[in-house]
Amino acid sequence: MRFTLRTALALSLMLAPELPAREASGEEGTEVAGSLRGTLLPVRRPATPAWLARAVCERGPELGEACTAVADTVAEEALAAGLDPVLVLAIIEVESGWDPGAVSNKDARGLMQLLVPTLAEEAELSPAEVDAHDPVVNVRAGIRFYAKMQRRFSDPELAMVAYNAGPGRLARYIVAEQGVPERFWAYPRAIRRAERRLRARLAEPAYTVAAAEWADVVQ
Repeated sequence: MRFTLRTALALSLMLAPELPAREASGEEGTEVAGSLRGTLLPVRRPATPAWLARAVCERGPELGEACTAVADTVAEEALAAGLDPVLVLAIIEVESGWDPGAVSNKDARGLMQLLVPTLAEEAELSPAEVDAHDPVVNVRAGIRFYAKMQRRFSDPELAMVAYNAGPGRLARYIVAEQGVPERFWAYPRAIRRAERRLRARLAEPAYTVAAAEWADVVQ
């Protein structure tokens, strides 16, 4: 087990009250692709970079025409949460291999492998009202849940552990000062490997505008 400065910092921040999440903006009146309800509305609508749309559609052939809506969702939510969209793509790749119908042995569902209660909480809906396999809803809720974990634990690697193992489970280890079990770090390592592979792919000539283009969007 590891009890490091990272986990000590997470403990102090975890015990502090969480800042309120940003509210959805109603500036845009156009309908969003996907059966969005509750609070699952886009906050900002950046132009989706061409490299991001291409990356999503290449990796998610099972999405069909919905791939562009998923790319738009990644752009919107990553920008709103201050996240790198390549990290989001890496999480999707590790979680579901881009299969929107994926169901784990623990009943996590969809592209970002969310449990129905977690997805319902992000949407502020009852579990019966949530379509966990709607790729746009699933990705929007998944990004928001990961962003919430990053705010809570104030560290991207611990946020990944919380996303995978559950925030309550991680918090119990930290509060007990037992350190994070070594086996939990396998998931962040898998995400980072997928992220490096994606960045290598994005470095090819067709994708070389990726970093500069996204930097222009977030400024």
